[in-house]
Amino acid sequence: MGIQVPKRALLLLLLVAVASFAADEAYSFPPNGRFVLPIPSARAIFHQCSRAAPPANAELWEPSGKDLDELEGSLAKYLNAREKAGKTVPPERAKYHRQYVGFTRNGERFIYGNFYPAGAEFRQYESSKPVQVCDGGHVFWGIVYRVKTKTFEEPQFNGLA
Repeated sequence: MGIQVPKRALLLLLLVAVASFAADEAYSFPPNGRFVLPIPSARAIFHQCSRAAPPANAELWEPSGKDLDELEGSLAKYLNAREKAGKTVPPERAKYHRQYVGFTRNGERFIYGNFYPAGAEFRQYESSKPVQVCDGGHVFWGIVYRVKTKTFEEPQFNGLA
């Protein structure tokens, strides 16, 4: 015979598993929604109309899949820590597509991430041209990742119309 687990204990284990899964899934970055912009069109990503972005005159480079895996692997933890500290964060439970561009500042490598909700309106060009939305609120945001220290700068959010 197998091990008998009381129904109450089983229910408690199930609730804990669901709660921890939900906590880990607060931010969704689907693999098919990640794009490294080609260098010729990438510079335009720094021209956001309702939020701050890095300077457009930086030297550009193409981040590797490993760089982006590290960035995305720690981003949800960073955002959760910001939320616990009472700081502004992007809306949770949204599926975010994102575009990345590597740039240098004072000889050091950074990655700029442009985040926006997954949707059909961007699919036609999101792999080749920057998604730029004026206003739109906090569901449109950008963040800078410092490759050397694996840390983030404050996220910047679009304004409201």
